[in-house]
Amino acid sequence: MNSTVSNVLKAVLVLAVVGLSYYLYEIIQQPIRFEKIKTERYTKIKDRLEQIRDVQKVYRSEYLIFAKDFNSLISFVDTGKESIIERKDSSFKYYNDVFQQEMEKDTTIIRVLGYRSVKESMFGADFDASQLRYIPGTDNKEFTMDAGKIEVNDLPIPVFEAVAPNATVFEDVMDDYDQFIDKNYGLKVGSMIEAKLSGNWK
Repeated sequence: MNSTVSNVLKAVLVLAVVGLSYYLYEIIQQPIRFEKIKTERYTKIKDRLEQIRDVQKVYRSEYLIFAKDFNSLISFVDTGKESIIERKDSSFKYYNDVFQQEMEKDTTIIRVLGYRSVKESMFGADFDASQLRYIPGTDNKEFTMDAGKIEVNDLPIPVFEAVAPNATVFEDVMDDYDQFIDKNYGLKVGSMIEAKLSGNWK
């Protein structure tokens, strides 16, 4: 074998080794890169979902139900007022017909002292409430949200749910990281079938 052929074979072998090394490197790095993207986006989305939940809790305290859509929720932040409540434990005596005697009963006295701006008390005057509807890290894709009531021990309980589906959160990188994305999962707070307000990441 002459030196020219030998050099060509060596060059081909070197290229093959480099190509294989790069391929193996990419296999290792691809899930690492996706985890970085996922962590960054999930962190921001969790923060936004917690903001939505906090506003919904104040909304419920004022109207006894949760907001069903973002237009109502955003309007409440921009122009709504939150009651300043004073609660005081007390008791009173009453005559019990069954036991034929006076008895004491505990109670809570609730007094509205005034009202304050929802936006200023929760976020500050410069907060852009319109951003509540958008999933961070996406091209203005919106959370899905619903609200209603469920029966718990024969009592109607207000519930709500806000969700950021993975298919939406990672839509722009789906082609590159499809194998790492659970399309049936999404970050959410609340539930439409249970009386809970926690996030599903806790």
